Amino acid sequence: MTDKDEIYSLKQDDPDSNQQVFKISLALGIGVALIYLAFLKPGIWGIDGNDMFWVSYSIVTEGNFSTGPQIGVPGRGGEYYSIRYPLLPILATPFVVVGIVVGNILGLPTRYTATLCALVLPLLLTAITTSLVALLALRMGSSKRGAYLAAIGYAFGTTAIVYSREFFAEPLLALLTTASIYLALGKTYREQAGASILAGLAITAKPAGIVIGPLVSFYFLCKQYSWRTVITPLMGTGVGILFYMGYNYLRFESFFGSGQSSDRIQLSGMPERLLGMLFSPGAGGGLIWYCPPTILAIYGFRKAFRTKPLEALLLLGIFLGYLVLHSFWIFRGWNWGPRFLVPALPALLALVAVLEKKWWDWIVALTLLGLFWNAPTLVSYYQRYYAEASDRGDFAKAIALWGDPLDAPLFNAWGAAFRQLGAAFTSNVAEVIRGVGEPPGSGNLASSDLLRIVAVWWWVLPAAGIPIWVGFVIAIILVGLGIWLLVRGWREMGE
Repeated sequence: MTDKDEIYSLKQDDPDSNQQVFKISLALGIGVALIYLAFLKPGIWGIDGNDMFWVSYSIVTEGNFSTGPQIGVPGRGGEYYSIRYPLLPILATPFVVVGIVVGNILGLPTRYTATLCALVLPLLLTAITTSLVALLALRMGSSKRGAYLAAIGYAFGTTAIVYSREFFAEPLLALLTTASIYLALGKTYREQAGASILAGLAITAKPAGIVIGPLVSFYFLCKQYSWRTVITPLMGTGVGILFYMGYNYLRFESFFGSGQSSDRIQLSGMPERLLGMLFSPGAGGGLIWYCPPTILAIYGFRKAFRTKPLEALLLLGIFLGYLVLHSFWIFRGWNWGPRFLVPALPALLALVAVLEKKWWDWIVALTLLGLFWNAPTLVSYYQRYYAEASDRGDFAKAIALWGDPLDAPLFNAWGAAFRQLGAAFTSNVAEVIRGVGEPPGSGNLASSDLLRIVAVWWWVLPAAGIPIWVGFVIAIILVGLGIWLLVRGWREMGE
């Protein structure tokens, strides 16, 4: 970086400049959120998302965490409970309340309108994380525009754009991970304490968040901070574990039983899963395929290590922590790319951000490549391909991590998307909405409700008596405003 106008690091003694950067980062997040909102999904399809949604719906309508036999497993008092995590359903309750009210006003099934509103939450979480990517990059010594460009790469060039449209735990865990690291790199005890609190909270988002606290604590130790500061992240982790154990007991009267089978944690096959999450285009793998900008993190780490070695190692440790931890878990398809590495993507893009200006063309090119691979999921459900494979008896091939690359979802998503769009023009939206949640017949997964419509909110407006073109115009306005904010932020980052 030779242009002094491009050199910037977030300084503690420059409040005016810091305030400007925070405002621009906020505009960045809002711009991304507006664009995402134009492509908001019209409902949740699949087990994981519905599992956590029904917890939130039950909290609102029943005042408890039970889900019913369709989703949950038997637990305390003969009730059925989700086997997944508490924080996302709890945070989603206000959105579910709004959805129920909207459903009653429009005369639509409230379970449907509640899911639609609940899907706004992961969208907002990912948008906030995008802003944090830029702020974290600045604390790593990035230029302002480098940080901005890397954040755009995260939002549009990785699977973050896909999972921002799913009701999964990963977007929330990504936010908590990034926020914790960002605060850990601060200079005040208040920031460091905040990092510790978020490290504990991350465990309630998903137990994999357990990697954050020990790594942040070790970073504080290497920085030779006080012992009070060093042990605080471990204390936060301990509180998070205790809270999760309490949630287990609430559901299943067991501190250590979460309802999930422990036989999926195995050493056997661990190397194949570890390498697969990095290099295989198969289901659940392929970081370099589905998230091309992350390739540049290798070079970014080398540069960051020269000026901020401990900070660079912390970011690398977060990535390796999630990678190694999940390589012991036998995941079984129905994932788009390396889903379990989504929480580590912000750390990788923060490393990409420190690269010199000569690398920016590569960042842009790889972001566009990532957008191309992930774009079919903006108008369709990525699960459509798996449903089609199941219907024709090729499900095992489709969900294989290491299989024939021609069977990988990456190379079949565009075709599946076009087939879903074709089905959408022959489907009655009102009938589809009335049937949401009804299981399809055997061998007919691809013809189930949400897989027969364009996967955007404005496509289902006719069910409420509103023409599609009204929603389409609103979506165009949202995208236009989002792009305007992003362009304006880019220009201001150069000033």
